Amino acid sequence: MSLRSHVFKGYVEMEKSNLSARSRKMFTLSALYYGSQALLQGLDLKPDEATKLAQAYWETIDAAIPEWEMVRTRELSASEMRRDYIHSHGIALHALGRIGNSLFRESTSAAKWKNRLAPLKTVDWSRSNGDWEGRAIVGGRVSKSHQNVTLTVNYLRHHLGLSLSPEEQRVEDAYLRGDA
Repeated sequence: MSLRSHVFKGYVEMEKSNLSARSRKMFTLSALYYGSQALLQGLDLKPDEATKLAQAYWETIDAAIPEWEMVRTRELSASEMRRDYIHSHGIALHALGRIGNSLFRESTSAAKWKNRLAPLKTVDWSRSNGDWEGRAIVGGRVSKSHQNVTLTVNYLRHHLGLSLSPEEQRVEDAYLRGDA
């Protein structure tokens, strides 16, 4: 089973780098690509190992984000999800990929990293969550600048009880001082 066949089948726009407001797709291929690239970056894995690990990781993320299932079961439209939540945007997939990469650097054993992701179920991904302003959202729009990706990673690391790297801490300190 390929990565796309379970979690993302039929929900990835294969050709465009952005989606129209009415698109029934959840993600762009670009967003999924950059998220998966961040997930596997620098890991010494054979291609089939990398594929299996990425599939297991994204399936675990999928289980932690109920709105993704709601789109698949048509309880929520993809356009409503993209409008109301940030977890379907490239910034969130990239940040989730970076989180997974740091967990995989500790261990690729599912028994070690899966439980560390459990708190994702309690993240308030809604755009109305004021915590995202300045981190993932700037002036009401999702921003995927390097700084905003790092601030989103930092938010998720904090939520998961993971420590920040020195670079992430520098960006966080600047944000908290209002320098960002």
